[in-house]
Amino acid sequence: MSGTGATSTVRATAGAATAWGRALRAELVKVVTLPAMRWSAAVAGAAAAATMMSVLRDVADGRGLGFEEVAPVWALAVQIGFVAAGVAAAGAEHSTAQGMTSLLVTPVRGRLAAARFMALAGMGLVTASVLVGASLAVCPAMSTAALWAGGRTVVWLTAVLLLSAGLGAALRSVTGASTAAVVLVILAPQLAAFLGDAARWLPGQAAHIWLAADASRADVTSAGLIILAWTTAAQMAGIVRLVRADG
Repeated sequence: MSGTGATSTVRATAGAATAWGRALRAELVKVVTLPAMRWSAAVAGAAAAATMMSVLRDVADGRGLGFEEVAPVWALAVQIGFVAAGVAAAGAEHSTAQGMTSLLVTPVRGRLAAARFMALAGMGLVTASVLVGASLAVCPAMSTAALWAGGRTVVWLTAVLLLSAGLGAALRSVTGASTAAVVLVILAPQLAAFLGDAARWLPGQAAHIWLAADASRADVTSAGLIILAWTTAAQMAGIVRLVRADG
């Protein structure tokens, strides 16, 4: 009896591992092969290159320019591509047959949601790291501060992707998700002129504080927690919608 029980446990564990691997592989394939994702990555790359060329051209005195000085402006342009990628990834699940195909491959919705999160987070980290690394490399000066700024920028861009994807999954409307993401992420710093200190609770304005890191350590930490809270809330809303929806 004990041998039979052990064999059943091993088979169940192997079956669960296989199911997880199949779900994660399917989500990774979708992320990599979706045309909108490639276009969004191209937009982000072009924005990164154009911003660095503009900044380096304006440095006429030849002083050592570090990435920490340009990170907030650089991210303002590059994050547009990550917003588009997040909305496109979520929108493709409902505007095409991808959503039903995903459920056929992975009928356990909690597992599907986790696999989708890991695929998006992995893609965001890799893409953001490549873009930030290339921009760090072309800066005349390299320092610990520049590396920290690069790390914070990678975290923010990944958060933008997950936040936008979460909004898209929760709202199931490309227009609605795009509008919400643009307001929360891109327009938030401009809204600070009207909202005052209240704007710091929006992820886009919090990111400005997080990336510049010229405020107190408490304010920078608070900004990072605000970004984390918004990203988590958006992802949780999307997961709940996936798990509880009929289709």
